[in-house]
Amino acid sequence: MNNIVGVIGALGIIVVITLILVIQQRSTLGTLKKKYDFFTKGKDINIDQTLIQTLEELEATKKELQELKKKHEALREQVRGCLQTVKVKRYDAFEAMGGEMSYSILITDENKDGIILTSIYGREDNRCFAKEISKGKAKTALAEEEKSLL
Repeated sequence: MNNIVGVIGALGIIVVITLILVIQQRSTLGTLKKKYDFFTKGKDINIDQTLIQTLEELEATKKELQELKKKHEALREQVRGCLQTVKVKRYDAFEAMGGEMSYSILITDENKDGIILTSIYGREDNRCFAKEISKGKAKTALAEEEKSLL
């Protein structure tokens, strides 16, 4: 009889330990199921198919990204030669004149190559000049107003 009580006690301890392990495993399985459902988006499909599909999509995305990078660089090269800076400075070329009728316009690209257009307005005449700009420097002498644009 003493042996039966000992065996029943041991079996009870084993049952309690087994219940604890089952609860723990059920919790772990629930967590894994949530992750699996997230990965498969709740569809009842094979995980291998989902993984293969995801890898194929990743490869397609990588190729598309490379193509976009090439297109971006081509556009960047094209834009380098386009006009990117336009500045205007109005001023009175002569002390007796008012209304800032004279002006200088700077037009350059990314490399700071371009021109300065200047119009000097006087009572008797109007004069226009175009001066070449290369790498941000003029090839001819500039007036102070023109220099301020650079």
